[in-house]
Amino acid sequence: MSAKPAAPAAATEEAEAPKKGGNGLMIVLIVLVVVLIAAVGGLAFMMMGQKHDDKPAEHAEAPKEEPYKPADHGKAYSPSYKQFHAPAAGSPPQFFDLEQLVVNFKGEGKAKHLAIKIKMMTNFPEVVAELTTIKPILVNDISAALRKKTYTEMNSDDAQEKVAAEILTISRAALDAQKVYPDLLDKVLIERFVMQ
Repeated sequence: MSAKPAAPAAATEEAEAPKKGGNGLMIVLIVLVVVLIAAVGGLAFMMMGQKHDDKPAEHAEAPKEEPYKPADHGKAYSPSYKQFHAPAAGSPPQFFDLEQLVVNFKGEGKAKHLAIKIKMMTNFPEVVAELTTIKPILVNDISAALRKKTYTEMNSDDAQEKVAAEILTISRAALDAQKVYPDLLDKVLIERFVMQ
């Protein structure tokens, strides 16, 4: 009877022996995985740090933005406006033709109609595209301003210059409402100015 209890004890020892060896193997595998993850993470960190250090000086820090100045078309302006690339050096100006407008104004017993042909000048092709988009607004606002004029105002020697300056102000305000920097529109030219 003593032989039977010994057999289960031997079986128990044999069963426990592989578990001890299995635990050691499991610990070694976990340590290897942790070391491998740490090595990959360290390598990735070093590579990311090297990429930032290798950047050229001009890309390392963005230049501080200054307000746009019409004399220098390469300057930046407020980021709240649509951003356009500066035109190439020496590129010709761009023109936007506004259709000929014929408006009634306060004639004071004399001429009552004005026919006016307007061109707008900019150095940015994108501004011409924006002006094309808001053309109905421009026609409306400019016509409304011209209808308020009197014959005396329109017949003065400097009437064309004053009207051009007023149209420039109106057009810049319309561009500003569309988030286009207003001073990108340089000038208003009057091609025709006829009162009847």
